[in-house]
Amino acid sequence: MKRKSVFNLSKILVFALLPYLSVSVINGSERILLNYRPDSEVYLTAVLSCQISPDYELQTVEAQAVIARSNLFRKFAEEENRLDVLREMGKSIKNQWKWWISDEIYEDAVENTEGKVLLVDGKLDLVPYHEISGGTTRDGETVFGSSEYQYLKSVDSSADKNSPDYFSSTYISERQLPKELEIKERDSAGYVLSLQADDKILEGEMFALGMGLPSSNFSIQKTGSKVRFLCRGKGHGLGFSQYGGNELAKDGSLWEEILEEYFPEMEISTYDRNDLL
Repeated sequence: MKRKSVFNLSKILVFALLPYLSVSVINGSERILLNYRPDSEVYLTAVLSCQISPDYELQTVEAQAVIARSNLFRKFAEEENRLDVLREMGKSIKNQWKWWISDEIYEDAVENTEGKVLLVDGKLDLVPYHEISGGTTRDGETVFGSSEYQYLKSVDSSADKNSPDYFSSTYISERQLPKELEIKERDSAGYVLSLQADDKILEGEMFALGMGLPSSNFSIQKTGSKVRFLCRGKGHGLGFSQYGGNELAKDGSLWEEILEEYFPEMEISTYDRNDLL
């Protein structure tokens, strides 16, 4: 894949925002909202570079581009002040040092899927993704405890088990943990929903994040003065597995087929950006 200039993407972002930044200096940010018309196709290239490796197959990155566009459009539709969405996006890109990095695969993926989004009953909704599942993705209704997310179905992603990063171990000193720590409930995909921590009940995903574990699909084993957390997969396990999707791409699946595999209850559609203005 041919690499473009490292300054290419930054130029796109600067020239795209320059007219609105100039207006802001003169008239304030409120004036921007009267003039600004978001061209998400420009920003998606930068967003995409923060979400997925350029080493993946083009079809995989294209699937991620549709997910990124769906989530961005949803944020634009829900947020009254679109500047807040762009500002948050800019922080994410800056924090991951992506302002000065460009790769042709991201631009191609955005261009090849222009306007394409995933919808639920004709509406934009949350489209989650993660790096590697535990072998099966999670059920949205179970994770969120709401029928609102029943469109996020648990699907087989057993190819993830072949990833060199499928298993990982994290060792934590007993002194940093509750004296009594026991897994109380798992979901059907093996992810921990709750733990008994002394006299408290902890939520599995929040515990994993707080402890720096790559996944809430873990087992617990005491080893001397430390506790070993053996984790399966990377990420929350909901929605699109990038590794599993990439294995499908290697086998010849198109981005549409990959998304249909991971989001069987969602439909691929072309969304008119004018609906967001």
